[in-house]
Amino acid sequence: MKPHFGKIISELRSSIGQKFIYTDNEKLEAYNFDGTDLRYWPDIVVEPENRGQVSQLMKIATKYRIPVIPRGAGTGVTGGALPVKGGIVLSLLRMNKILSIDEINMTAFVEPGVINLDLHHAVSEKGLYYPPDPASYDTSTIGGNIAEDAGGPHCFKYGTTRDYILGLEIVLSDGTIMNTGVQTRKGVVGYDLTNLIVGSEGTLAIVTKAILRLIPLPARTITLLAFFSDIQTLAGDACFQNDALDVLLAESSEKRENLWAVRRKFRDLIKERSQFKFSEDVTVPIRQIPQLIEGARKIAAKHEFQNYNYGHLGDGNVHVNFTHHHKDETIVRRSESVVRELFELTVKLGGTISGEHGIGITKMNFLEIELSKKSIELQKKIKQVFDPLNILNPFKIFPPE
Repeated sequence: MKPHFGKIISELRSSIGQKFIYTDNEKLEAYNFDGTDLRYWPDIVVEPENRGQVSQLMKIATKYRIPVIPRGAGTGVTGGALPVKGGIVLSLLRMNKILSIDEINMTAFVEPGVINLDLHHAVSEKGLYYPPDPASYDTSTIGGNIAEDAGGPHCFKYGTTRDYILGLEIVLSDGTIMNTGVQTRKGVVGYDLTNLIVGSEGTLAIVTKAILRLIPLPARTITLLAFFSDIQTLAGDACFQNDALDVLLAESSEKRENLWAVRRKFRDLIKERSQFKFSEDVTVPIRQIPQLIEGARKIAAKHEFQNYNYGHLGDGNVHVNFTHHHKDETIVRRSESVVRELFELTVKLGGTISGEHGIGITKMNFLEIELSKKSIELQKKIKQVFDPLNILNPFKIFPPE
């Protein structure tokens, strides 16, 4: 621990409470990783129970100019919740209450630490449905989903997290508590700060409550697995014209869950087949999917990697995976060229370098492939307005000057 942190810890314990502040190695180690292979140690971990404690933490952090890294379940895969320069990891897992579910207005008020799957169960009991369902939905939190604008298989039809956030309660970097958005389906008053916060990866504000839009629970659910001879057939009109080689229909909830369970294990199964794996969640217009996958295979062959692809083909979001049978410095350096070439191809095809995983630290050096200098400049100015001291999840999204 840095020498000057003793006074900071004392103030945190006095203001927030002894039981919410941790500095022991066991707790710090539990927060030094996420869904990547990267490791960064925090100096302090704080686990608040309410917005007032979050506000007090930010006031102390502002006083001492200490980085604060908001964190949900740590399932992110771009390093967005990692304490790159140490500081305080702010875990929001204790703030895990579903505050209310309104069946008439079809809304839910929730705290950021609510697990996505728990929310699904709670609203379905009332005949309602919350569509966003990332692969980590049994572990990831609503707060984390908001930070990344998480998607999932059903977002092809229903939209991403952003489409289900009506309003937010947030804590700014100086400790100010404020509300954005509305509780209604309509509302146009000033700039849309709610949508600005969604997908901002915890760099602009800390979400302490969310007002979620719900929809009626679908009367029927059909899950099937279809096999096609090639990606051109799958991505083209032919997939609607009975050209599948075979189709498996899940005729019960158990069989349906078995099919989805296999899909959710893809990332781990690919990782088990190699010594070195990295993946990107690029998104292209649907008709460009064959060109993207063909290009990814060529890039892999050029640099002597294996290539595996899966994802959400209905909305063009492909998880492009590259693996190698061993890992050393040469292979790691070569992987950077692979990523850059993949991103350049994606943008050339009219796509984006991140569909749902965010930028974090793993993609920030490639930002200029997609965004103009002016766009990056404007976004940095927005960051400065919200966080003038650059203490809220710093060193994320934008490369250091």
